[in-house]
Amino acid sequence: MKIKILAVTGIRSEYDILYPVIKKMQDDPFFEVVLAVSSAHLSEWHNFTLKKIEEDGFTIVDKLDSLFMTNRNVQRSKGVGILTYALSQTVEREKPDFLFVVGDREESIATAIVGNYMNILTAHLGGGDPVFGNADDPMRMAVSKLAHIHFTTAELYAENLRKMKEDDFRVFFSGNPAFANIKNVEQKSLAEISEYLSFDITDGNYIVLVKHPLSSEEGGAYEQMKVTLNALEIFCTSHNYKVIASYPNTDPGSYDILRAIKEFENKQFIKFNNTLPREYFVNLMRNTKALIGNSSMGILEAPFYKLPVVNVGNRQQGRLNAGNVKFVKHQKEEIIKALEEACLNDEYRLKIQNLLCPYGDGSAPEIICETIKKINPKDKKWLVKENLC
Repeated sequence: MKIKILAVTGIRSEYDILYPVIKKMQDDPFFEVVLAVSSAHLSEWHNFTLKKIEEDGFTIVDKLDSLFMTNRNVQRSKGVGILTYALSQTVEREKPDFLFVVGDREESIATAIVGNYMNILTAHLGGGDPVFGNADDPMRMAVSKLAHIHFTTAELYAENLRKMKEDDFRVFFSGNPAFANIKNVEQKSLAEISEYLSFDITDGNYIVLVKHPLSSEEGGAYEQMKVTLNALEIFCTSHNYKVIASYPNTDPGSYDILRAIKEFENKQFIKFNNTLPREYFVNLMRNTKALIGNSSMGILEAPFYKLPVVNVGNRQQGRLNAGNVKFVKHQKEEIIKALEEACLNDEYRLKIQNLLCPYGDGSAPEIICETIKKINPKDKKWLVKENLC
């Protein structure tokens, strides 16, 4: 009899971390894998990434509309309520043995709530990872107290969970599954990428920009993005560089970032994209000179790419820095100086090339699958938490 896994996903960035795990499970006769898909995956504004999940061949048992297209703070709490309600019905109907979820967004807390109340073992990937100044940080910790099984991206984060009084038998260091994508995606040339983007980066002198709003600084999102874009324009004009930029996530403040983007979208030095297919995005990251912005990718995945990162502002503060990330303020001169070091300083770039990555070696999908195989979902010890304080 197969073990049934219900995975929950709501946004492309989190799905790319989830994908190698559920793909490994799908290819293993021990598992039956089904998905509940929600939020930005169902949004045309985010390029309707549900289509990619369907192309990947997964069975989607529910599409849960939970994204409120508003710039107000009420958006995410309402989304959690909708998700909790809808996912409860999905779980009751599908009767999975395990729920599986990644990270700290609405999907993770809703899944943990449902699993806790409905006595379904909930496996969470990404616990113990602090992110200062963001609403997601306490949510991640709340998920850790509700989830039954923890897979962490770093040994330090596993230790953080133990310090939170999580039972040692529940905590497993797996590393970051997204590394499997980086290892397995077929190589594409810069000519192929340039043709796909309709933007010439064949000389390799380009930077990737991924910048999201920060919940504790929501009112400053427009000015912060504009300062970043101004700095990039000066750097690119001075050094003959270009920028490939992604749209922000759905958090409050994203509309303000888009307003700044509108002011730059016709500039020759920059190309904005909604959502890029994995095979193009991975190759874009393989060849870029640096990543700028405030994405978790700079913390979690860039060390595997051996990529310098300029993190602008306070988002991602508190996370484990492999040594490839330089934090700067929203100050034009400071951003330009950091970009010059990241892109043009050969000694600094060589140092980044030689850094050790603390987030695993790409074997996370195998570790997670083999660990879950050894867990009996009928064993009540996994449901009972005795050390909550």
